[in-house]
Amino acid sequence: MTLESGVWVDPRKMMQAIRDAGFTPVPEDVRMTLTGILESRDGRWVLKLDRMKTLMELPCDDGRQDGPLARAPKENAGRVVEVRGRWIAEGPGALEVETISDAVADR
Repeated sequence: MTLESGVWVDPRKMMQAIRDAGFTPVPEDVRMTLTGILESRDGRWVLKLDRMKTLMELPCDDGRQDGPLARAPKENAGRVVEVRGRWIAEGPGALEVETISDAVADR
C-alpha cells in the first residue's frame, strides 16, 4: 500500500483491522519506505518524518551490528534521507533499517 504524503497509518491499528476482517496479519512482512531527518539521541537513531501534517518520529534500529545505521555517514544526520526497512511490532514499534539513501526531491 502506498500512502499519500503527510499521512501515517499506525501499523498496529492496521494489523488489528486485518485481524478484525478475519485474516491473519504477518507483522514481519510490513515494509516501509519513509523520508525524513535522521537524528541521533542518546546513542539511538530517530527518523523525524518529513511532510507530515502532525509531527511523527519513528525509532530506528539496525538489524545487525554492521547495519546501515552503524555505517551511516555522520553527514546524514540533519539531512532529509530515504530510509527503507521492516516494521518491528514489538514494544512501542520501530523500523529495522535496511537501507539509507538520498531522498528524491519532490515526489
